[in-house]
Amino acid sequence: MNKSLRHDSFCRDGLADVSTFLEFVEYLASQNADLLAIINLLDLSTLERIPADFSDTANTGYADLAFRAKVKKEYLRGGPVQVCVGFLVEHKSYMDDEVLEQLRKYHYHLMVEKLKENAVKGIPSVAIILYNGKDDWNPLEKLDDYPDVLRDIVLPFKGVFVDVDDVPDETCIEKFSPRLGAFIVALKYSRDPEAHKDVFKKVLDRIGTPKKVDGTLDLVASIDVYLNGWLSKTFEEELKMDFVRPPYETIADAQRKRQEALEKKLAEKDAEIADKDAENASLAAENASQAARIKELEAALAAK
Repeated sequence: MNKSLRHDSFCRDGLADVSTFLEFVEYLASQNADLLAIINLLDLSTLERIPADFSDTANTGYADLAFRAKVKKEYLRGGPVQVCVGFLVEHKSYMDDEVLEQLRKYHYHLMVEKLKENAVKGIPSVAIILYNGKDDWNPLEKLDDYPDVLRDIVLPFKGVFVDVDDVPDETCIEKFSPRLGAFIVALKYSRDPEAHKDVFKKVLDRIGTPKKVDGTLDLVASIDVYLNGWLSKTFEEELKMDFVRPPYETIADAQRKRQEALEKKLAEKDAEIADKDAENASLAAENASQAARIKELEAALAAK
């Protein structure tokens, strides 16, 4: 795991936008028949992000993001019943065999205990694990050990795993919106962006420089922070814009604060040393003056 990059904060920043998340889920559904069947049940105009204040981080931790959408009325069997489907998003930049247990706890706390819109307490949910680690890994493969008839009821949610390495560059550049394409490319090549500069160039060419209402350029600013300033240094001409700072303290921010604190301490030390030097110089001058006066007095006394 590359701890110099804040993957989780960047993922929340990138997918918190409802339209971007919806586009991402629709892409996943095109690769997953079960997820597509669920998506087809939903009134996607009702998709909304679940507020973070529902989480209980002290006891259960939290998923990176959570959403919900209502099931279309034509799929409900009469009565004034509202049924929702929830979505949990958990990002991993390294292999974590506890991720399913982590999502199980969070699902129960949020979709069962806290949210009660469904006719039966609890919201049927999809948990998406977004992975950009170095090693081959898929925690859902654990379910292959179960008989077919039990596999779908082991977890209290429908699990979907996506490794960003499996998302083709062509899809990011040609099919995704500029915002989603830039987000996936940044995750995919975060550890060695220089080696994939041509892909970043194509993504940036799609974005352009005029400010857009969809927040794409704000995400570009977050990507630049996520990549520790590599983007703006490499594409200085392409990115002639005022960046909006992301809503979290970055590694660069922390390093800058530490540097400023050290520079302040060093300046205080230098000032303290200068004061001491001035004081010592004053004492030395006073001592020299006194020594000269003593010599004068001694000479005057000897002359008498």
